[in-house]
Amino acid sequence: MPNSCEYPDTIRIDVVKNGSARLLCRWDILEVEIKTDEDTHTEYTYTEQVIWWQLPSSEYIERVNDRQVITDAGRQYIMDTTDGPFGILAWAKAAAV
Repeated sequence: MPNSCEYPDTIRIDVVKNGSARLLCRWDILEVEIKTDEDTHTEYTYTEQVIWWQLPSSEYIERVNDRQVITDAGRQYIMDTTDGPFGILAWAKAAAV
């Protein structure tokens, strides 16, 4: 399982290319206390799946310096589509099986 010292986002937009976004999808996030000889700190472990998600509207993408980037409307679409039985997270979990 991946781990991080910072609490991970459920969905992180990694790359936008050809009208699709590569998303880092994370779930089953657990807080773990790590003890060393000097101190104790918190880390987070989680399940992660990387998927490509087609953005259904050109208003979700803009070109900046010859690169596609996601717009605020695109970020809102991702947030609105994350949950639910046909959402991004459900699709990522199915892809991880």
